[in-house]
Amino acid sequence: MRKLLMVLALGLLAACAAGPRNSPTPEVYDFGLPAPRVVSDGRWSKVVLEIRAPYWFDSPSIEYRLLYDDPLKLRSYAGSRWAGAPGLLLSQRLRQQLGVLGGSGQAAVNCQLRLELQEFSQAFDTPQHSRGILQGSASIVDARRRVVAEWLLAVEQPAATADARGGVRALVAASEELGRQLASWLDELAKTGKLYDCLASPGS
Repeated sequence: MRKLLMVLALGLLAACAAGPRNSPTPEVYDFGLPAPRVVSDGRWSKVVLEIRAPYWFDSPSIEYRLLYDDPLKLRSYAGSRWAGAPGLLLSQRLRQQLGVLGGSGQAAVNCQLRLELQEFSQAFDTPQHSRGILQGSASIVDARRRVVAEWLLAVEQPAATADARGGVRALVAASEELGRQLASWLDELAKTGKLYDCLASPGS
């Protein structure tokens, strides 16, 4: 009986030791190579970008919704994840595109571009068709802490495949489209004189 117990105990230990080795390595995604600058003259180099997001965006999970089943249920892929929190990856991509500063920059800034991120997920309309959705709001806060402009943003890009890989590419495409739309929005505001204090001085 004692031998049998020892054999069982050794078997359990072997199973525990082998368990993690048999677990599949998760697929890790980021936003790829740096995005090309959509603003080349450095006009927004005195603007700092701040992205605010719900606490669940601190997780590196790649999230999706089955709109045809239960649109209120936020799910995440078990075998895939982001390389970092989505808000941080989005901030990095927008800074690359716009030439703005990050929230931890120590340089003197004129204005703040504030993004309130509300949705960053892959939405399935059917089991075969999905899209990357990025929703939230943007505002410009001047040096006197006044909100001088606001904009509700909603960007969608179709996913080529109905899986995490397709969702990641759709969300990265939506993020880059957001960068282009933000650049156009800022330029339009500058033309009306609302962002006079936000523009970097020539040669700065």
